[in-house]
Amino acid sequence: MTHRAKAALLLLLTGVICNASVIPYMGVYIVETLGQDPWFISVYASTTLTLTLVVNRQYGEWIDAGTPIAPLVLASVVAFGAGVTSILVFANFWVLVLFASPCFAISNAAVSTMYSFGRLMAETDGLNIPRYNSYLRAMTSLGWMLAPAASFSIASVSSSYAVFWMALGLCAVWLLLWMAVMPKAFSAPPANTANDFADTSTQPANTGLWLAAGVCLAFALAHSMSMSALPLFYIREAALPTYAPGLSLSVKTFVEIAAILSSPWIIQRLGPRDALRAAAVIAVVALVVLSNVSTLPQLIYGAALEGLYYGIFAAVGLTYVQEFAKGRLARATSLYMNSLFMGGLLASPLMGLTAQFVSFKMAIQLSIIWAVLAFALLSVMGRRPDAD
Repeated sequence: MTHRAKAALLLLLTGVICNASVIPYMGVYIVETLGQDPWFISVYASTTLTLTLVVNRQYGEWIDAGTPIAPLVLASVVAFGAGVTSILVFANFWVLVLFASPCFAISNAAVSTMYSFGRLMAETDGLNIPRYNSYLRAMTSLGWMLAPAASFSIASVSSSYAVFWMALGLCAVWLLLWMAVMPKAFSAPPANTANDFADTSTQPANTGLWLAAGVCLAFALAHSMSMSALPLFYIREAALPTYAPGLSLSVKTFVEIAAILSSPWIIQRLGPRDALRAAAVIAVVALVVLSNVSTLPQLIYGAALEGLYYGIFAAVGLTYVQEFAKGRLARATSLYMNSLFMGGLLASPLMGLTAQFVSFKMAIQLSIIWAVLAFALLSVMGRRPDAD
């Protein structure tokens, strides 16, 4: 692996840690520090996720058009710092929604941008693309494993504002790394966009890309809906100890990272499509097990299966969607990321309504439908990207 490939992984990890140090904590900040009702969390989350979808798509279009990638990453770094600073200065919910939320949406786009940069750099440097994609995804999972735990630990011994001061310090590290390692003139080669932008009116619709994005959306819905229901299911309905959700998340994340790092071997033997079909089957088994958990050993087994299926999807899904890029790699990558954000945006109200009128267990069981849908879409799609 080249020096700049390793540096890109470190830059991605730092950016993920920055965002992951703030995103999971916002609900606690809104309710406990700002004194708002819990439904205000949905206002903030919906605004941020919706804007993230827009920014991701626009960044993808710019990258495919040959815009240098470094300024886009810098915009994300600066936006994150501005958003955190506004929280520290104003401590007002509407400032959070109207100013910090757009800033965090721009910051969130850094992940998709770095995925596009990593793929383009891997092609330029002759790296093994599935393996390098797995490293990119592993950095994301590692950041999410470390940062939220650090934020909640700091909040437990200090205050909410200590979390944001930590985030601001991390942002400074992110900026210094960008200055040190990001190639300032790197952009997508002209060949990536020449055909697509010549005459879009005569270009056929990229059906395969949209179907691949649909597969990712189905996986994201299954994962987001079950993940949001599991903590309360463990405590309220399965009567497990209060530490059970944390134990489940730790086991799931550990197995997820192992599965991500194993994805090049899986792709080599099964191919991306069949690897994802296997992940969908494992997802169904995992969700059946998780929805019937009544003991801690069952929880550990179910969490391991959950980490296995999502780890395979997280790594292989990125490579699979990029296979349908047809010269517009950043657009394909942004669609992959947007499918994950959209899954989270749709899953929360679906889970809430199901839990309100039936149970958290039923919300987990309904997640099985989305895993089955992912398998069905993969089964009707051709094995090759040009089969559509």
